[in-house]
Amino acid sequence: MKSPLGLEANLPVMDIIRESLGLLWQKRELVLRMFLPALFILALVDWAASAFIDERSLLQLGFALASLILAVLFATAAHRFTLLPPEQWYASALHAWKAEEFRYLLRIIQIVLCAFAVIFALVMVLLVVLGKEMAPLAGVAGILPGFYIWGRLSVTLPEIALGQRTTLKRAWQLSAGNGSRLVLVVIVVPVLLMLPFIALYAADSLLLNYVAAFGSYITSLISLVMLSLSYRFLLDFYDGGDESRQLPEDETAADQNSGFDA
Repeated sequence: MKSPLGLEANLPVMDIIRESLGLLWQKRELVLRMFLPALFILALVDWAASAFIDERSLLQLGFALASLILAVLFATAAHRFTLLPPEQWYASALHAWKAEEFRYLLRIIQIVLCAFAVIFALVMVLLVVLGKEMAPLAGVAGILPGFYIWGRLSVTLPEIALGQRTTLKRAWQLSAGNGSRLVLVVIVVPVLLMLPFIALYAADSLLLNYVAAFGSYITSLISLVMLSLSYRFLLDFYDGGDESRQLPEDETAADQNSGFDA
């Protein structure tokens, strides 16, 4: 994909990371008011499910569903917080489950299925060619392209959170030439930020396990802001901030965007 001037974007990953951390720190009082309760609740749900509910219990399914619903609401709110003007934060960033959340969840499922299909196909082919004794190598070789697909298709998740109708094709076009950079933004950097908290799960302490869950969601907030800023950079570069792709402010436009197709 090229800009109107025939140029291709190079996503500035380090600048995106710095801008994300700077935005969260600069708006820290508002971030705490908007997201701290959600962070506590999300961490509590995950912590309680792992600490007190038997893994074979049907209650695990209920906790998993609750965690999924809350996580989608948290993600869409984080995207809106990053991309919307300040006067729309409370009106649009935080709300109950709507069509945008359904489309957001549907897009995540589509991305996971696409990435899994690529991984599964490549691993099967490599196992046939290399033999079962090379299964670890086949696994790594299959996962890397899956991550590439995941990173590129994730770029329009913020667009869905803003109530826009978008497609996997648009995600692929918008992310052209930035697949490896988006893998850094979507997967590598978030995992690196999360590693210290993941290590706490190994501790035999309920308190440290809760800290691990809470910290993991803090890093998730950072990664959501990074993805939002990456989307805005690519959108501005290629579409020139086309007003037709901004969040509609009047009720008529909002109603037009309330369908369930992503």
